[in-house]
Parts: sequence; structure tokens; C-alpha cells
Amino acid sequence: MSREHRNAAAATGLLLLLGTAACGDAPASPTVASAETPAAPTATAAASALTRYVDAQRAWVGCVRKQGHNIPDPDAKGHVDLGAYLAGAKIPKTDPGFVAAQRACADLHATIPAELEPRLPPLTPQQLEYRRQYAKCMRDNGMPTWPDPGPDGEWPLDGLGGELTPAEHDANQRALQICDPVLEGKPKAEYDPTKVVQG
Repeated sequence: MSREHRNAAAATGLLLLLGTAACGDAPASPTVASAETPAAPTATAAASALTRYVDAQRAWVGCVRKQGHNIPDPDAKGHVDLGAYLAGAKIPKTDPGFVAAQRACADLHATIPAELEPRLPPLTPQQLEYRRQYAKCMRDNGMPTWPDPGPDGEWPLDGLGGELTPAEHDANQRALQICDPVLEGKPKAEYDPTKVVQG
């Protein structure tokens, strides 16, 4: 699967996402670098941001532990493996005590700094045109509010958010299947109701 295909699939996944992962571990929103995208941070700035982020995550972990949940330390990149903790403790992420612990420590939970977010190379003019054609295809096939990409190829997230009704979900599945090849400059596909598109 090509890079631009993966980026658009990530964007369409926002329409299919009905829940969020525990403690802000939801997938990052799709981004595409452009001439307007700020220059990549220096190694020193990124290292400093990483240090601050890991330290903040350690403080959050300490708080959650004081609430009675012995979650693991953050790894070298600041990620806390809550899935492993929940599996070992045999509790769901919706466990009232675990949810209460997270709420009590919410002010300490850090977001990933911009310096640590991955940056992708800019799209070519042809790839950008494919994205425009894809947006039109989506609108023509049951998703009338699907937005055009910005001049840098980025999908405006305010046009993609929100939970879908069952009818909208079905329309979205149909449109995704038909329009998927357009992202790579191929003709539209025939709709097959037995297939499910993964976002």
C-alpha cells in the first residue's frame, strides 16, 4: 500500500472510529508535510522535548499508582503499555476504579510533543490531484460532506469527525470501497457488499 493510500486510509478511519483508546493512546490524526509545515526540529530540541515528555509521563504513572493501579513505567519514548497492565490485572479499560484513577491524574497526563510527531515528505502535484479526485468520488458516492484536501494535501479534520449513523456507516463503506483505488490514480472499483473496508 502506498504512502498516500495509508494517509487517506487513516483519515477515513476517523469516520469509522467509534471509541477511543485508554488514556489518550488513540491513533494520531493524519498529517502531510508541506512547504508551510514548520522545519523539522533539531536533534537537540527533539531530545529535550522527549526528556520533558518522559518525565511528565513518569509523574502521571506515579499518580495512577497512588490511586491503586500499578501501571508500568513509560518506555524510552514515553509510551505506557496500559494494555499489558489491564491484561495482567484482568480488568477492562472501563473498570470504574481504573477510570477513576485516570480522572484523578488527568492533569498530569502529557500529550506527545509536536517535536516528536513523525513528519512525512510533501505530496507531489499528481498525488495531490489524486486526493482531490478521491474527495469528489466520495461525495459522488454517498458521502456528500466529504471535504477536499487542503493545498498541502491534508484532510481538514473538522470535515471528517463525528460518529456515523448505521445508514451513514453503510454509505461510507460503499464509498470507501469504490473510491479507494482513486488514491493511486486507478479507476474506481465496483462495489461488493460482501467486503468490509478497514479504516
